[in-house]
Amino acid sequence: MAGLISQRKDIKWASSSIAGANNPNFTGGKYADEKGYIRVLRPDHPYENHGYIYEHRLVLEQFFGRYLEPWESVHHVNEVKMDNRIENLFLTDRSEHSSLHGEGKVLSLERKASQRAKSREKRKKEGSPKRDPSGKFKKKDVE
Repeated sequence: MAGLISQRKDIKWASSSIAGANNPNFTGGKYADEKGYIRVLRPDHPYENHGYIYEHRLVLEQFFGRYLEPWESVHHVNEVKMDNRIENLFLTDRSEHSSLHGEGKVLSLERKASQRAKSREKRKKEGSPKRDPSGKFKKKDVE
């Protein structure tokens, strides 16, 4: 028999009777994604992604009584991504959230040297601005 398996008429395919709660693999509409965050099935949520929304965002939305804006970010205070207790969640913006994760981190000398080398290579490739003998940047010729 040639053709794709999905085109075979002699195989009885699953019906919708084993969808959702009837399916043995159904987890109640929750799962842990590849980053370790819990996602909850909410297909009617205005910011859903393939029908799911992050549980930590839902917890804060319920607490505040409103939808979180896309630019609002949620920080896990203890940095445990699955700990979505209200006392462990802190509403912030993306910039502040990045600062919170970088707080207290010290780069090793090797890491700093590596970053400087990458910057030098980038400047070589893109061309760095020229300076005059006094150290000031030269103005580009304007046509």
